Amino acid sequence: MKKTLLFILICASTFQGSAQTKDLQQLQSDFVDLRFGVMMHFNMGTFTNEEWASPDHDPALFNPAQLDCNQWADACKAAGMTYGILTVKHHDGFCLWDSKYTDYDVASSPLKRDVVGEYVKAFRSRGLKPCLYFSMWDRHNGVENGGPKEEAFVMNQLTELLTNYGEIPLIIFDGWNWKMGHRLISYQRIYDHIKKLQPNCLVSDHNGNGTLQTDIIYYEGPKGVYPPGNNIYPSQMALTLTDGWFWHPGADKQVKSLDYALDKLQRVIPLYCNFMINIGPNRDGLFDKEVVARLQQIGKAWKRDQQRLPLPQQPAAIKSFIRVAAISATEGEAVIVPAGPANAGSPVAAILDQKKPEVMIDGISDVVGDRGGFSPFQTYWKFSPSKTPGVVLDLGEEKSFSKLYYLPAQLMGYSGIITKYILSVGHTPDAFIKVKEGDWSKTDALKVTTFSPVKARYIKLEIAAAIDDPMISEIGIGN
Repeated sequence: MKKTLLFILICASTFQGSAQTKDLQQLQSDFVDLRFGVMMHFNMGTFTNEEWASPDHDPALFNPAQLDCNQWADACKAAGMTYGILTVKHHDGFCLWDSKYTDYDVASSPLKRDVVGEYVKAFRSRGLKPCLYFSMWDRHNGVENGGPKEEAFVMNQLTELLTNYGEIPLIIFDGWNWKMGHRLISYQRIYDHIKKLQPNCLVSDHNGNGTLQTDIIYYEGPKGVYPPGNNIYPSQMALTLTDGWFWHPGADKQVKSLDYALDKLQRVIPLYCNFMINIGPNRDGLFDKEVVARLQQIGKAWKRDQQRLPLPQQPAAIKSFIRVAAISATEGEAVIVPAGPANAGSPVAAILDQKKPEVMIDGISDVVGDRGGFSPFQTYWKFSPSKTPGVVLDLGEEKSFSKLYYLPAQLMGYSGIITKYILSVGHTPDAFIKVKEGDWSKTDALKVTTFSPVKARYIKLEIAAAIDDPMISEIGIGN
């Protein structure tokens, strides 16, 4: 088995087994109609009693002697679930498939079996849709701070996952938005690569509760994040059936009650949000018998609500994000929440040390409240009082675009929200032509303004009105 790390992307054709390509609205609608699924944290942490396993464990530790993905699938089917998400790679970098690009995988373990392949086959054979969890933050293989070589490594592994296992309805990323941001590893290039391989594969990310750069919002329930009562966006939320994401000794005594599961199903699914129960298979590679029994109880007690209205028509999404080369702004300050040095769970030190307006284009917009581990995190620019505050984006060269997006600073109430704007473009940094002006709603939701396509190098946003001193978490353009 050749294990040479390559940084040249595999040339792979688009998956041929896929059904006819659907538009995003249809894919999102189909996904939220799945309603109920399972997330399974099963990886090196299962055998080391860690939620975030160290990145240099001996692969020999991974040895589920009785691994049976069919048992998982049968138990999930009995619960009334319709899909699954498996942690094919967590933050330590251990891969549950035989990857050509690392030795830190199942092929180097005593198991020497393709867990991803067995999972996909077992779930698909029971009519359950197999989805994947993939950590962008890979501490074993050096994908910690982003970069071109690291991005190529990620794309190569995604090629393996999306060409060798048939149709994958969704892939969810972790350790990206909140760790290194969507700039150090390009969201657009990763997204385009996935859609080239599998056009119907939805992309989700652990990025708080916003719609920026994700097809499906993910709410991390154990961190206290639930869909709002007026939610109209396609989303999913996970809660753990025991006291951890991974299996730990004593987990069989921690299985939460039937009423706990039914309560969450009844509260979450009417809000166009799929509910996932997270289960950690044990060190034998099986669901504990107590887990199997609880899933059977759920299946007997829970009935799918047929009365929910169809998913509302979603706002027009930006399909292609154009990379901004540089940004300038009127006087202000970069705000990093929380402040302080980087540590194992925080973004890279360079992001935490930002002092300039580039904080508005760093790709960090995560605001998930955390009840343990690290605090809610975001970066933004707070403008000083000025007659006409604003920013100028430099694309580096002339490009065509038709949309601008603005994400307000989050968790601030109304404070800092821009309510009136003037948008201009230019071929030089000192001559601009107005293309749009208007109002933005007094909410902290993502704002997208559309205008007739233009070709220019510079874009200027003038802030005509705001609540208190304006703040911008992220800003950019696209089509």
